Parts: sequence; C-alpha cells; structure tokens
Amino acid sequence: MRHKRNAWMGVVGGLGVVVALAGFVGGWMTPRDTIVVTFAVWILGATLVRVFTDPPGKS
Repeated sequence: MRHKRNAWMGVVGGLGVVVALAGFVGGWMTPRDTIVVTFAVWILGATLVRVFTDPPGKS
C-alpha cells in the first residue's frame, strides 16, 4: 500500500482545498476558523496517510 501514498496525499490535499474554498468563498466559516480547519485537515490527513501506508514491520 506504500506505493499509493502519493495518491492518498493528493486526496488529503484536495480535501483541504475544498474546506478552504467552502470557508473563504462559500462563507460557511469565519476566516480564522477556515484557516484552522484547513490546516487541521492537511496535518491530520497527512499523518493518517503516513501511519496507514507504512509497512507493518517498519519501526
């Protein structure tokens, strides 16, 4: 599954962009909340991708 890491990182990046557009353009959140949620999606998403795509025996 490690070879699919780039694809999953792209999904996470796209999700962050969707959140940013919804907040800034759509007005669903205040600008401060939009920035916080966007970075949270990127950071947590990248962390989860790294955790779930590392080989099981790697320490």
